[in-house]
Amino acid sequence: MEDYKEIRELLKPRRDIKASDELRRKVRQAFDKERKNRRLKNWVFGGVSLSAVAAVLLLVLIPAGISAKEILSQAIEAMRNYECVEMLVDVRTRPVENFRYIGLDDEFVTHHIDIAASDSLLRWRIDKGERVALSNGKDIYTWIPSLKLGFHLTDAENENVLGYMANLLTPRMILEAELQNCIGNGNADYNVSKSESDIILTVHTTPQGDFENPYLLNSSISESENVRRYVIDATSKKLKSATVSVLSENREVTVLKVLSISYDNNGSAFPLPGGVKFVETENRPIGLTGLSAVEAASAILNAFSEWDAAILDKVMIHEMSDAAYREQFSGSKLISVGRPFTSGSGNSTFVPYTLKLNDGTVQRHNIALQKSDSGGWVVAGGL
Repeated sequence: MEDYKEIRELLKPRRDIKASDELRRKVRQAFDKERKNRRLKNWVFGGVSLSAVAAVLLLVLIPAGISAKEILSQAIEAMRNYECVEMLVDVRTRPVENFRYIGLDDEFVTHHIDIAASDSLLRWRIDKGERVALSNGKDIYTWIPSLKLGFHLTDAENENVLGYMANLLTPRMILEAELQNCIGNGNADYNVSKSESDIILTVHTTPQGDFENPYLLNSSISESENVRRYVIDATSKKLKSATVSVLSENREVTVLKVLSISYDNNGSAFPLPGGVKFVETENRPIGLTGLSAVEAASAILNAFSEWDAAILDKVMIHEMSDAAYREQFSGSKLISVGRPFTSGSGNSTFVPYTLKLNDGTVQRHNIALQKSDSGGWVVAGGL
């Protein structure tokens, strides 16, 4: 509970509404940033100068004695008793891709999110059309309806499966994540303003990960320079809407929009679908050992030619490779592999390859390899 000491303190009534030295320091920093970063001024605040934002902070925050931490704390407290929530969220992605993936040039895909919290269990279901995931509060199930195939995950964290979408598993959780980030993350800038009956919290943060090779830059929200905007009702303190935008090449691209939030729904039992085979993931592939990343990539891609299950079953779950890849890649010929590289915040090693498929088309991509628990290379993506 020590981790929440500062949060508890924030929930106590303020006795002194004077601006603190810390707040004055942050306002001075805001003025400094105008001189140092003109680009951020246009992207984050839509043409409003940082000096104007600093003025808003002086006018709104100092008389009211309100900071970003306190706004978040009040909003969290206001939504603490809402157990069943329904949300519609638009994300720039592809319907069959994993829930972490975003694409700046992709169309919006609507995600239907249902949440039910009771008896200390958080049950949820997210449906993006061609990929669905749900949790019964203990285990996670994720599946692709068109393949009638899914996975049963017994030891996965919500964030590992959903990426940023895990923050949407109750509006309160969004704000709790932001509060923890606000307290402990020096790489994020928080600004509060007021518009009529709404409080607007704006968060600007830098990409997480190593982007000496920019391959994964802007492929997920955490791996992008982004701006998160939250609209909170000034009276009830309930979250009304939220957006996430990515800053890239002198443009701001909205990649996520919370379209609607419905509180106090009846909830659902979230049953598993019929006709879908769920593969247990406890016995995961052991991988190819004793090889470099390039050697492992070559062995895997060459195994497609005759569909060598002795190799492929070591690097991919058999049911998935059979259902998702066999028809496309069986009989293909490896033309070349390139030098391996890393990118982003994950633990994948990427190996460029050129593959001639059985129908004569040529595919150029980067196969993603990761080390299994036993130290062998397994396929994590890029096919």
